[in-house]
Formats: sequence, C-alpha cells, structure tokens
Amino acid sequence: MRRKLLAAAVCAGLVLALPATARAADDLPAPTGTAPVAGAAQSTGRPVLTGVRVGRHDAYDRTVFDFSGGTPGYRVQYGTLVEQGRGDTVPVAGAATLVVVFTDTAAPAVDLGTVYNPGFPTLRQIRSGGYFEGVAGFGLGVEDRAGFRVLVLHGPDRIAVDVAHQPAQPFTAAPVVHAGDAPDALVERVRSGRHPGYDRLVFDMIGDRQPTLDVRYQNQTATIRVTFTGSGSPTQSPHASHSGPATVDFGLPQLQEVHFTVVGAGIMYADVTTASRDGFRLMLLDNPTRVVLDVAH
Repeated sequence: MRRKLLAAAVCAGLVLALPATARAADDLPAPTGTAPVAGAAQSTGRPVLTGVRVGRHDAYDRTVFDFSGGTPGYRVQYGTLVEQGRGDTVPVAGAATLVVVFTDTAAPAVDLGTVYNPGFPTLRQIRSGGYFEGVAGFGLGVEDRAGFRVLVLHGPDRIAVDVAHQPAQPFTAAPVVHAGDAPDALVERVRSGRHPGYDRLVFDMIGDRQPTLDVRYQNQTATIRVTFTGSGSPTQSPHASHSGPATVDFGLPQLQEVHFTVVGAGIMYADVTTASRDGFRLMLLDNPTRVVLDVAH
C-alpha cells in the first residue's frame, strides 16, 4: 500500500493473513488495518515457541515470535489480555492492547513470566497471558490503536506482528488544503472511532484518486468544514455526492456529527461538528481511497 501521509485507518470484519515470503522488513509500508486477523497452523505437529524479539523499523514496530516445528494457528486483535485457563485480566502497559493468541501449540520453551519493555514510542510492552491446553496468549501494549499486520514466515519458522507508528504530523487549527486529481468527489460512507488523544473520522471514497480538499474551521465556531471538489474530465463534468444520509451522528465526546451539502459542479461540503475548537490533522490513504480527519480532545 502506498501512503500519502502517515496514518492508521479504522477497519471492520475479519481478515485472513496470507503466508509471506522472506522480504526485507524495511521494504514494507506501515500497516493500516485494525480488524482481527486469523490464520491456520502450518505444521505436522505442535510447534514450540522458542523466542520473542522486537525491532523498530521506519514505519512500524515489529514483534517476532520464533517457533520450531512449523507455525501454529493464531488470532490477533485489539482487546484485553487474559490469563489462559483462568480468564483473569492481565494488565499491559500502553493505551491499547493487541492480543495475540496461538493455538495448536506445544508448551513454550521460553519463560512466560518475562515482561519485555522495548520502550518504543509505539510498542511499549509485551507480556504473556500464559499457556493452557495448547493455547498461548500474549499482549502487545501500544500507545494507540494503530494499524497492524501479521506475517507468517519460514526458514526459520516465525510469526511477525507489525504495528504502525503513530501519525507524526502535528494537530493544527490552521486551514489545510490538498490539490487532488480525482474527476469526481464521491463519498461512499463515513466511519468514526475514538483514540487516545483524538477522535477519528474516515471518509471512504469511490475511485482510486483523491479529490481536492479544503479543511478549515468556520469562522470562530467549533465546526470544521471539509470541502470536497472533483476536477472533472475532458468528457464529463465533475460530480460530488455522499451515498449515506445527509447527517451522520457519532456521539463521541469530541466528534459529534457530520452534515453533507452538495453544492454542485463537483463541490460538496462536509460540516463536522465538534465539542470544542481543538486542533485537527488531515491524512490521505490509498487502496482503498480514504480521507482521514483526526480531531484532538
């Protein structure tokens, strides 16, 4: 995936991670998906966990779980780490916990009482939830509910979990303008989510190109106007539209609602009502095309 600006998008549903061939880690872009990821075991027996290690890369932090005898089944998702066989909550440092559960595995050959504290800006801590009847659990404590991916690698056998770095661009109350080349400005749907320090609004766009955007507070109000503009084409006038209702309520403490107004000639307003006039940042993502607006709280 190519990213125009650093961000992590909010996704829904279950994703199946595919086996990956060995590839230079720094060649990969930051992951953006936050949906649960699951995969089946690739082994003729019960793999043994032999090591846990971490590394910081240009756009993400990586945790590697080393195995012998193949790789186990797994499920990775944001949630709460619990102790295997008991269900007691295991606290993990960080604003969010990425829970990694391995299935069909033998008793680990590592000390599950070890707490790893890499202290990276994104990846803060790794600790185990124990092992019980073929299931081992770990929690990755991170500073934000950022995008992640799972890679199943062999030679040697290992499962890597990458977590995207937090967006580096600052929040601002000043206008932000982006010159796009999409012939139309078509919003398919909007989504929202609450993150540590900010609320996120995602505009899912139709097409593989970004429209022209103008984002700014309206006068001295707490309303952010996002102006979408299509550039048109040699044979067709630009269009602008939103496939959902004119007003979408979010009910978050900072991000309250968005109201769409189609002006015409490929221009559309999305007026975002916030609880207070705080900073925002605009990020553009591809594959699929998304416009992301974060509002600080």
